[in-house]
This record gives sequence, structure tokens and C-alpha cells, in this order.
Amino acid sequence: MAKPLPRREEVALESTWDIESIYADVPAWEEGMQRIEALLPELGAYAGKLNTSAETLVEFLQMRNRADAEMRKVYVWAQLRFDADTGNQANAALLGRMQGLFSRYSAALAFAQPELLAMGYERLSQFTFQQAALKMYRHAFDDLLRQKDHVRSGEIEALLARAYQPMTAVDNAYGVLSDADLKFPVSKAKGRKSLEVAQGNIGALLSSPDRETRRTAWEAYTDGHLALKNTFAELLAGKVKRTVFLAKARNYPDALSYALSPSNIPTAVYHNVIDACNRNVHIWHRYWDIRRRALKLDKMESFDIFAPLAKPPTVKYKQAAKWIIEGLQPLGKKYANTVRDGLLKERWVDVYPSVGKRSGAYSAGTWGTKPFILMSYSDSGLGGLSTLAHEIGHSMHSHLANQAQPVFYSDYSLFIAEVASNFDQALVRAHLLTLDRGPEFEMAVIQEAMDNFHRYFFIMPTLSQFELHIHQTVEQGGALTADGMIEHLAGLFKRGYGDAVNVDDAREGITWALFGHLYADFYVYQYASGIAAANALADAVLKGETNAAERYLAALRAGGSMYPIDALQMAGIDMTKPEPMDRAFKVLEGFVDRLEKLVK
Repeated sequence: MAKPLPRREEVALESTWDIESIYADVPAWEEGMQRIEALLPELGAYAGKLNTSAETLVEFLQMRNRADAEMRKVYVWAQLRFDADTGNQANAALLGRMQGLFSRYSAALAFAQPELLAMGYERLSQFTFQQAALKMYRHAFDDLLRQKDHVRSGEIEALLARAYQPMTAVDNAYGVLSDADLKFPVSKAKGRKSLEVAQGNIGALLSSPDRETRRTAWEAYTDGHLALKNTFAELLAGKVKRTVFLAKARNYPDALSYALSPSNIPTAVYHNVIDACNRNVHIWHRYWDIRRRALKLDKMESFDIFAPLAKPPTVKYKQAAKWIIEGLQPLGKKYANTVRDGLLKERWVDVYPSVGKRSGAYSAGTWGTKPFILMSYSDSGLGGLSTLAHEIGHSMHSHLANQAQPVFYSDYSLFIAEVASNFDQALVRAHLLTLDRGPEFEMAVIQEAMDNFHRYFFIMPTLSQFELHIHQTVEQGGALTADGMIEHLAGLFKRGYGDAVNVDDAREGITWALFGHLYADFYVYQYASGIAAANALADAVLKGETNAAERYLAALRAGGSMYPIDALQMAGIDMTKPEPMDRAFKVLEGFVDRLEKLVK
């Protein structure tokens, strides 16, 4: 029987993230909230005055930057505290208060975009010439003017800003339902003890060498979601309707265009990802068949996807950190040493699962804070190491951008974010394959690679097709139901798995309820585009191509000071073309070839 998860207060301090480095306690956080509250009327006093003079515009932007830096810290502290223990009602109350303040903060600044747009290119250029302090804002001004047709009047912008808090209700409800209230049936495999299934241990259970454990865990996990399928469906439908509403409110032709516009990503890039994954699906069919034969099965089930092909190595957290640090040496000592300090000394990482802790993993933090990482680390197999390498890629991206850019350019597009995470995974994986620890370890490394590609180059593109479908359904006046979404997604998975895998329609089709990623508009496709760019760039660094590492790090330091497509072109990859996607499938095919030789 799985070991019971510890309560939050039982977790060792060194295994938790150091959010006290942002605010020492609740009273300190309250003071940050009060500082922002005090700035709201001062910021609002600039309404109608931005066109007065270049000096006035500089004053406003500098005050906004100070308020923004504090608002970010207030936001992150409350969010991280809540995610560490989602069942704690005091934490939920703090999060709600922060969201309320953020809504008021956004409303207070709603006049700025319309006023800047009304000034136009010539007036902003004139001000930039008059005031050297405005030169750094040129990209921001150009980006704003690019979206001129989609920024509404000050009154409507203020209304949309005030709608932020009620619009986040579906996101919050999904998080609480999935991480705190969702209960899984206790299952008992034939001839075995009962299994306690939880968000924090499902990955380990599904990678068990015992097939009955995998089966019962998978059935309990999916059945738990299926029992609440109608509630999950209403929440996802509410999120989709919100996105469609905002797209219409901002004069976009459809939700996809609305979601991709802030990063200036052409919709063709989204369709390139889906097209490439569909035309290369035969590689996946071949992999499933090799896996089926390796497991000596007539036909695989969904719960066999993560079954170990070799004995999974035990990798403790500190060993994982050591291998990650070694694998990242091609990016230079400074980069690798910063990773070492973050993972082992400075408490960037909240390491292990606990009761009520949010599921999954992510990197979070902001300008002026540490780039924190949430994990549910398991030392069984290489999955925990792989996820940690992925998240440290995100955190180092944030660290470099925050160091190099002012607060208003410190954020970077999600499109390039998934390049940084998959890049570090690729370097670490290449290092593991040089360790010469025998064929069983090599098999485990290749399985980790395939599991990673399965998530980012199979699951995520499949969800991308599903996401496009549900948004188009609402845009065309259709309704979203639990059964309808289950049926559609099951059909997509059947096409992807081919003849080697038996698909349980209901249990496979409910996958949309398992991924909170779908509450971020058209986010999941970026995992596929990211892994494609990452593997191409990592290959250049590993081969020692001239300045490849320096170009890549420069792209990370750029933060939001340029469009992500341009940053990747600076690093050496053009994602507006299909070649990077096809190149990534060649990398995938290489792992399949290597696996087939080991299996034989």
C-alpha cells in the first residue's frame, strides 16, 4: 500500500520553497498589498494626461513599474502559498483577496492603453526623441500599436479589467475540484492490497512493473474524474465561453487568433504543429508496436503506456540534481553553478507531494523573486529527474530574463518558454546516455525520452486538436457536453495509438479533465513547438557549433524585449516553417530505432 502523504506542516523545511524571501509572513504581505492600494489613486490621477508631455509619460511609466513589481510579488506569494496547501481555507482567502486587488489594479490602469493608442506612432516617436528614458519602451510601444484594432475605449477596458476576478472563477473551481475535493475510489488489484490513489502518486503507480497495479490505479484515477464528468465539463465549457467572449470583445475573428496575438504568433504556426504531428503518426504506431512486443502483450491498454521496459533506477533528489548540473555544463559554468545553488542551497524547489498540494509541476516566480519550482518528486525511475530538468529550464529562463531586463520586459512568451524547458531536458538526457551504466540504464533513459516525447509530441498535439474543436464548436453556436467531448477526444486518441493499443473510450476520452493546461488559452500546442525548437538548438550546442550556446542564452535573456519568433531566429531556428517540427520527429525516430535494437 502506498505510503500516506504527509501534511504540509510535516514536510522538512529544506524540501520546501523559500517564499519567505518574498514576504516573511502574512503581515509583511499585507504591507505589500497596502503599498499597491496607496498607489492606485496616484496612478489613476494620470488618466487623460499621458499626452501632455514626454516628462509626464515618463513619470507615469516609472510609477507603474514600481506598482507592477510589487503587484507581481503579492500575486506570486499568495499563489504559491495556496498551491502548497489548496485545502487550507486561510490560504484560499488570501488568494481571493489578491485576485480582488489585481482586478482593481488592472481597472486603475485601464486608461493607459487607449490613451497611448490615441497618441499614435508620430506622437510617441516625438516623445521618445525628447526623453531618452523612453527609448527602452520602443518595442512595447510598437507592440501596443500593432494591437490597436483590439484595444477598446478606456471605459470598456476598465469594465473588462473589473471582470477579471469573476472570470477566474472557473479556473479556481477547477483547481480546487481537481486538487482538493476530487476523491478516487480505493481499488484492490487481484491478490494484492488496496491502492490509495492520489494526484501526487498516480505517476508512480502507472509506471509500476506490476500490471495489476497499473490497471487498478488507472481505472481508479480515470473513474474518479468520470464520476464528476458533468461538473468538469461545465467548468471547461465556461472557460471556452470566456475565451470566445473576450475574442469577440476585442474584435478578433476567432479565439485562436485572440490567444496567439499577444505573442504575435501567426495562426499558421499552430496548424503547422497539428499537421506535422498527423503526418508523422506512423512513427508513433511503430513505437507502440515495439513497446507491445517488449512487454510481451498481444495488445496494450492505456495503462501500459508507462510500463517500465527495464528495471527503473532509483534516483534520489540530490542525485538527480547532480546529473542535471553535469548535463548543463555545455551552457557554461555560470549557468550550471546557478542551477546548483537553486536546486541544493537556495530552496527554489518545493520538492515532494503532500496532502492538498497542487498536482503536477511548474516554474513560478517573477521579477525580484527567486524562480520557484513546484514538484511532486518521486525517486522511482527517471521521471522525477526529467521533470526537474524541465522546470529548471523554465526557472533559468526567468532568472536570466529578470537579470537582463527591466520589469516590463521580464515576462516572456509561453511560446519560447517551452523551448527553454525542453532544451535543458535534451542536454541532461544526452549526458545520461554517456554514463555507460549498462543496457538496462540505457533502456531507462530512452524510455524517459519516449515518455517525454509522448507527453509533448503526442498528448499535447492531440489536446491541441481537441482544444481547437471545442472552441470552434462554441463559436459556431454548438454546446459542449461531457459525453460529446469524451467521444471526440477518444476518437483522436484511437487514430494516434493505431492497432497496438486498445482504447477504452470513456477512460481515455476523459483526459481533457485531467489537464489544467486547457484553462490557459491555446497553451498546449506550445509544448510540441517547444520540444521541436529545443531539440534542434540542443543538437547545435552538443555538436559545438560556433556560438550556439551564446546565441541561445542571448535569446533567453531577451525576455519580452522582442517577439518570440524573432528571439528563436536569433538563436538559430525559424518556427514559421515546418522544418523544425519534422527535424524533431527525426530525433524521435532515432530513439525508436535505438529502442528497437535494445529490445531485440
